[in-house]
Amino acid sequence: MARVVLKNLVQGPVTRRYPRVVRPGFESSRGRIAIDYPRCIHCGACSRRCPANAIIVEKEPKSWRIEHFACVACGLCVRVCPVKCLRMETARPKAVRFADLAGRVEAHTSA
Repeated sequence: MARVVLKNLVQGPVTRRYPRVVRPGFESSRGRIAIDYPRCIHCGACSRRCPANAIIVEKEPKSWRIEHFACVACGLCVRVCPVKCLRMETARPKAVRFADLAGRVEAHTSA
């Protein structure tokens, strides 16, 4: 036990001081879907492939919408997008107290 105590004194703490020291995300981790909306051609491939039906694409008013709380972050929509306007962000959003502040629904429309 004395060896463990001495080792910890020399090396320092193993844990991070979380709010101040944030661990970088893993390269292969799945975070949240982001879109480069001006590149979107509104083909609807992402909405047809989404297993959670979290993405809604409408051709006529040219709108794209995702409900982030319904999204399971599987990444299938990113893989099937023909113009590669969707991407999976690895950074997680900050925690909030109320759902309306969390960006639950992200909607884009062309004027």
